[in-house]
Amino acid sequence: LKASILLLLFAVALAAAFFGYRRKLSNTRAVLAEKSAAAAQEGSYAEASRLIDRALQSPEDGSFTDEQLYLKKAEYTQQAGDNDQALSIAMRVVKNTREGQPEFDEAWERIVSICSEEGEYGKLATLLEGSELESVKSKYYNYLVYDPVFRDPPGTYKGEMNLIIESQGVGTVFYTIDGEEPTDRSNLYTDGIRLRPGIYTVKALFINRYGLKSSIITGTYQILDD
Repeated sequence: LKASILLLLFAVALAAAFFGYRRKLSNTRAVLAEKSAAAAQEGSYAEASRLIDRALQSPEDGSFTDEQLYLKKAEYTQQAGDNDQALSIAMRVVKNTREGQPEFDEAWERIVSICSEEGEYGKLATLLEGSELESVKSKYYNYLVYDPVFRDPPGTYKGEMNLIIESQGVGTVFYTIDGEEPTDRSNLYTDGIRLRPGIYTVKALFINRYGLKSSIITGTYQILDD
């Protein structure tokens, strides 16, 4: 009888250990991330996000880092329509990673995706301008707004001149030569402004492809006869 009891206790302990092991195995980051991906594929983004939260509470096991899991959560949260939270999560990843890491680049791509989806190009430009890394600004320069520049500085010149306005990024420059504030209905700059003898107050404005406007630059030019 004693032997039977000991055998029963051993069997119970073995079963408990087995089920405990299976439970532990089912709560690893790799398994939870896989379940999360399956839920997202079925359109259950809330469930996918919840599974990622569980994975983040599990110890690191070499399969997924915290930032990799947060990127997945940002993706599923965006797909669920909560772009504010998705943006916040992506910004967290940017803050906790470094230039050159795949997670850093993927986080910025997620940020651009979210802001573009919302049409929040002003917000995106502000976030990019806030980055201290020129590599980030260079990669997404089309979303930024740069002030145009007069190639020839304001001043007095002899003879007719062709005033060149230089600009960066993808967009359009509009200008006036009578001191009026330029708008998107002003003169469209193409390949220079012909200035004949006289005095001109030239103002120029750059508008990028997403409708964001630069500061207005101003220069006074006095053109004298030869």
